[in-house]
Amino acid sequence: GYWVYTALSFLVMSCPCALVLSVPLAFFSGIGMGSKKGILFKGGLSIEALARVKAVVMDKTGTLTRGEFKVQKVAGGHEVLQLCASCEQNSTHPIAQSIVAAAKERKMELFAADTMEEIPGRGIKAMVDGKRILCGNASLLRDNDVHLEEVDEFGTVVYVAVDDRFVGFLVIADTLKEGAKEAVQRLKAQGIATVMLTGDGEISAKAVAEEVGIDETYAKLLPHEKLEKLQAVRKQTGAAMFVGDGINDAPVLAGADVGAAMGSGADAAIEAADVVFMTSHVDAIPESLEIARKTNQVAWQNVVFALAIKFAVMALGLFGHASMWLAVFADSGV
Repeated sequence: GYWVYTALSFLVMSCPCALVLSVPLAFFSGIGMGSKKGILFKGGLSIEALARVKAVVMDKTGTLTRGEFKVQKVAGGHEVLQLCASCEQNSTHPIAQSIVAAAKERKMELFAADTMEEIPGRGIKAMVDGKRILCGNASLLRDNDVHLEEVDEFGTVVYVAVDDRFVGFLVIADTLKEGAKEAVQRLKAQGIATVMLTGDGEISAKAVAEEVGIDETYAKLLPHEKLEKLQAVRKQTGAAMFVGDGINDAPVLAGADVGAAMGSGADAAIEAADVVFMTSHVDAIPESLEIARKTNQVAWQNVVFALAIKFAVMALGLFGHASMWLAVFADSGV
C-alpha cells in the first residue's frame, strides 16, 4: 500500500501541468501587454527572438523621420518658390507636393505652365508666364548650360533657373519624429547597438544620425545592399532586429532575426514583419524589447520555480513525507 501510494504521488508530481500552463501563459501575457501599447507580436517565437536581440538596425524615412517633406529654406526670394511651385503643381512627387504646399501656405498665386516636361530623377522643364523654367537637381541645370555653384545643405536641394540663368534654390527636408532621440537613448541604455540603413544621401543621413545619436550610418543603399549590410551587422554584434516601413524594406525584414514594421508602412513590409508597431512611434522599439525581455525572464522563472518545487516534493515523497495533497500542489498548484 505504501509503495502504491508513493508511485501514484510520483505520477501526479511528474505531470507537466505547471510547465504547460505557465510558460505559454507568460508569452500570452507579453502579447497582451504589447497590444495595450500598440505593439503587435506575431506569436511567442517573435517575443523569444526579440529577447535575444543585440542590435537594432533602422531605416530612416518613415521610421526615424515622418516621411513628410517640408520646404526648410528658400534662397533667391519669393519668386523662386512661386515659379518652382507653378512648375511642380501637377506633379505627384512628394517633394513637388511639399513645394506647392509651401507656396499655398504663403498664399502665392501659381501660374499655369504653357508646356511642361518631367524628367525622372532630375526635375522639370517648363514654360511659365513666357519664361523658360528649370527646377531640379544640379545635373539638370548643367545639362542645359546653366552655370551654378552647388550648395551643401541638409535635405534635398532643388535648383531653379529662369531663361538659362540660375536664380536660386529651395531646400526640402524630412522632419524628425517626436521622441526619436529619446527612443535611441533608451536602446543604448539597454546595451543595444544602433545602426541606420537608408537609400538617401550621406549628408541627410548623417545629419539625422547625429541628431538622434545613432552609432553607425550607411547611406545610398539599394534594397539588396541593405540586406548585405544587415548580415555584416549580425556577424559583428549578434542577433539583429530591422525596423522599416517601405515596400523596399520587405527583403531586409524577412532576412533579419526579427523584422519590425511601422503600422503606417507598406502592406508588404507589415506582412513580412514579425512585429508591427501600430502607432508608428519610435519609442515602441525600446518598449517592445523591454516587454520581450521581461516575458522571457518570467517564462524561465516559471520553468525553474516549477521544476525546483517538483524535485523538492519528489525528494520528500521518496522518504514518505509528501502526501497526495502536496503532490497535487507541486503539479497544478505551482
